Amino acid sequence: MKRKYALLSLISVTLFFSSCSTPSYFIPAAAGNDVSYLPKPMESDSLKVKNYISASIAALDLPYGTGAVDLGFLNFSRGHTLKNINIAYGAYGFAGATNYDSEYNKTNAVPEFDGKGIFGGGLRTSIGYYDNAGNAEFRILSWENALSFESGNYADFRKKMRNLNDPNIISSTKTTLFTTGGATEIIWHSKRNYNNHFAFRLFYGVTPGLNSSLRNEYNLDVNGGSFDFSFYFKLNKLYGIFNAGANKGATSKLSLGYSF
Repeated sequence: MKRKYALLSLISVTLFFSSCSTPSYFIPAAAGNDVSYLPKPMESDSLKVKNYISASIAALDLPYGTGAVDLGFLNFSRGHTLKNINIAYGAYGFAGATNYDSEYNKTNAVPEFDGKGIFGGGLRTSIGYYDNAGNAEFRILSWENALSFESGNYADFRKKMRNLNDPNIISSTKTTLFTTGGATEIIWHSKRNYNNHFAFRLFYGVTPGLNSSLRNEYNLDVNGGSFDFSFYFKLNKLYGIFNAGANKGATSKLSLGYSF
């Protein structure tokens, strides 16, 4: 029994020190939250073209307890539904700031990260094929894209960190991101009210150049893509979206909007 407790203690101590000696990791503010659910009318809707406007609050938790990026978004998009094909496109703007929790016991912390301003904007598109069965639509495959442009003190800070060439700091200098990939979705309407919609969506894609922008002579193994899960609901003209995903950091976003 004593050996068992000694082994558990050794594992705990090892994990504690490894977590405290991890590098600081700075990625573009929009990474992960650039991709988002774009609403589209269902085939059963009386209007096959609709506009959607929403506001979002979003967060990006940077790897290794480096800190967080808090953002607010304003979004506008337009959705079209044709026979077995749907299309959506839109634009968005965002602003926010970085946040570092000084209570996190991190050896390679960079407190200078705290309070850096962020602003930017971008475009989103989606085109896909769907089929329906009863009150449900199976949006089998969609091609989705997001383009974002970032400015502000955080972008300047990331360039400064990169130029230090510190083995304990991983930092991307990219301020323009393009994310592309595929999504699958199921959406259905209430049997009593065709204007009430509910949907689940999964997206996986890549952001070309992001992985390579994080590699340096000390850190060569940077891989992975962009993942996003969405839950969507619409009650008459009001709608909400919850997104959770990852693209080097963990992301979450809550949106509330109006369709017309």
